[in-house]
Amino acid sequence: TTPPQPPPAYTPAIVPQLESYVRSSVTSLSSTSSSSESTPYHFDANRTLVKLYQFFPHLAGDGGVVSLVLFLALLEFPSMDYVALTCLVGEKVRGREPCLTLARCAELLESCQFSEFWPTFRQLLLLSTDKAGSPSSEYDILKQAVSSPAAVLKLRKSIASILALSYRTAPLKIVLGALDLDNVDALKNLVQSEDYFKGVIGSVDSSSVLFVASGDNTKRSRVFKEGVHFDAIASLISSSAAVHVE
Repeated sequence: TTPPQPPPAYTPAIVPQLESYVRSSVTSLSSTSSSSESTPYHFDANRTLVKLYQFFPHLAGDGGVVSLVLFLALLEFPSMDYVALTCLVGEKVRGREPCLTLARCAELLESCQFSEFWPTFRQLLLLSTDKAGSPSSEYDILKQAVSSPAAVLKLRKSIASILALSYRTAPLKIVLGALDLDNVDALKNLVQSEDYFKGVIGSVDSSSVLFVASGDNTKRSRVFKEGVHFDAIASLISSSAAVHVE
């Protein structure tokens, strides 16, 4: 049986360029320079790279770049990017770190176990070497990105958007745990410093958080309109019965 061949657009010659873009995307998250430009997330480019690894497995190496691709997809929660990309990753790569921890992180986000997500997410900080024990540049890049304020803020925004869909008013303790914040002052500072949260969180007090009202978190009373009178229905039933009798 002839093995499947990649389409013309999938040439291995572009793998180094795509890998460089992935590294740049992750590295820009941990950049502390205000003058440096961030590298935009590009799902199609990352998917092309993973598909090329399918056709040319030897180019994937130890899977370090794949882990960076999946990390970037994780940050796009609640989009389906992570699910779409992980389906293209070989079982061998998915079955080892850091992909195993990334998969657990994705499961916790998808099941809205946000307070459990953060400790698991920080476990990625322990993964700085490959299985041979030598330094892996991709794992070091991943470690720096996990601890970067930009990545943490992106995840907090995503989680806050989910909370805002579910709650009009939520206990303060739940919100603090979900956003990985220590106290009410930290939450208030976050709302004041980031315009995004001002559009999601209406107010914060010592016991609860009020989210901005929306069609999703506000109860809507059902309005039942009387469309057909009972007399009309009874007449139809009688007519139908008469036809059958005849």
